[in-house]
Amino acid sequence: MIRDVVDARWAEPGSLDAEVEIGEECWALPGLVDAHAHIASDTLFTPGDIAAAPARLRDSLAAGVTLILDKGWTDDTTIRAADSVPLNERPDVEAAAEILTVESGYFPGFGMVIDPDQVSEGTTRQAAAGTGWVKLIGDWPRRGVGPVANFTTEQLRAAVVAAEAAGARVAIHTMAPDVPGQAVAAGVHSIEHGLFLGEDDLVLLGERVGMWVPTVLRTEETLAQLGSESSGGRLLTAGLENTRRLLGIAVEAGVRVLAGTDLVGSPANIASEAIRMGEMGLSNGQVIDAISAAGLLATGRDATFTVGSSANAVLFADDPKENLEILRHPQHIVRLGRLL
Repeated sequence: MIRDVVDARWAEPGSLDAEVEIGEECWALPGLVDAHAHIASDTLFTPGDIAAAPARLRDSLAAGVTLILDKGWTDDTTIRAADSVPLNERPDVEAAAEILTVESGYFPGFGMVIDPDQVSEGTTRQAAAGTGWVKLIGDWPRRGVGPVANFTTEQLRAAVVAAEAAGARVAIHTMAPDVPGQAVAAGVHSIEHGLFLGEDDLVLLGERVGMWVPTVLRTEETLAQLGSESSGGRLLTAGLENTRRLLGIAVEAGVRVLAGTDLVGSPANIASEAIRMGEMGLSNGQVIDAISAAGLLATGRDATFTVGSSANAVLFADDPKENLEILRHPQHIVRLGRLL
């Protein structure tokens, strides 16, 4: 791949006297995408670390990540961190601000607790605070009861309407059996984890080209923490088996199946999640799509090297479709026309 760059966008080959030529005999992707990241901190339960977050953004770009979808925190650290780093030194960032939940519906003291009947107002507020996303906690286990839905289908639909009116999308955390279907029926844009999606849900989600971010490594890490014989562990085991069964079906249905790290390392670890998705049943081509083009297209970006599109590229010495491990080792990274 040899292209000229004008104003950080790809230009016609040969239109300029190139200062640098790269990419001959390399394989190129338009950038990697982490579709469920948390830049604010590397540790849950903690406020964001504005001193360390900018370095996490720069490290992500160094690993080839050119787009991060940050799915919220307990404050606006990610948004402030992105504002503090020049655009050509970090990935594009679309971020939720404070996560929305209900009383007893998430980790105590983490996120913004709202009355579920006031979800429209809460969504509007967080859409204004974020940069393109609002994050809802759709379900959470209660002691002695198991996972419980935090919102009704109608309340989720109200959140979607409010977010879209503000130009934002809704992402929902769900690990319980019933909530994914409710979220899909309500029009939620991105299903996070989604362990118990059904085939009918995937048909509906695919018809509107919605997103599913299964976060396999995060779910497996949580399972290891809970123990496979605990009630939560048994639930996650069943959910992972359902995910394994449905990943390929989801792609065929038109769902944008995306890779997301969710605190299993930083976004610089996104290749590990993508490779694990391949081990769970996606073909190598589908894995490449999940870590790159699908996320770009789902957010309205160009996923090619079309003249006039943003001059981003991640180049590899060998074809990652032949060996997914290559995704861990980018040869060159171009960000807005600048060679890192």
